[in-house]
Amino acid sequence: MSLSSTDIVNRAAAQIAGQAQVSGTYPNFTGGGSVSLYANILYAGVVNMVARQQDWECFRTTAVLQLSSQGALYPWNYEYLYPADCQKIRQITPATWDKNDPQPVQWSVEEHTYAGAATKVIETNIAYAMIVYTTSYPNVTEAQWDPLFAEAVVRTLASELSMAIAGRPDFSKVILGQAGQIVAGGAGKDS
Repeated sequence: MSLSSTDIVNRAAAQIAGQAQVSGTYPNFTGGGSVSLYANILYAGVVNMVARQQDWECFRTTAVLQLSSQGALYPWNYEYLYPADCQKIRQITPATWDKNDPQPVQWSVEEHTYAGAATKVIETNIAYAMIVYTTSYPNVTEAQWDPLFAEAVVRTLASELSMAIAGRPDFSKVILGQAGQIVAGGAGKDS
């Protein structure tokens, strides 16, 4: 069965006392009254938060870093642009490297102001650097999600919706605890 944002929201709504079901897809959930209203606001943030908590393989991306037009600041030799869809850097590597060399690559994330605009950059001493990182939603569709990741999103979204809709901190705490157990038990596993 192919999973969709509608399925995730409806499963989360079912967790909170059978709230009304929604139709449509993110960011245009309809029907379901306040469930669709709050799901439109909360959905992407919840997905990105759960994706950042652990290194879920379904959100893993590798890319070649783009050199910045500015020079690196001391003590770094190279400055690269921070990928727009990067939520969390997992690793910086050289384009070619020795698999038997366990030395980690040193790097730093900085925010510099160029021509009056704040720019997030990655500084390192590696030429032709590559990045392994956690990408953001919606670059990974629900159909690509690990089943445990989907369940963690359902529980976390249910927790958020229960607070937004009913102001139920007691219920929200229980569901959020369940989401934490799911994340701790299966993070990063391939589906």
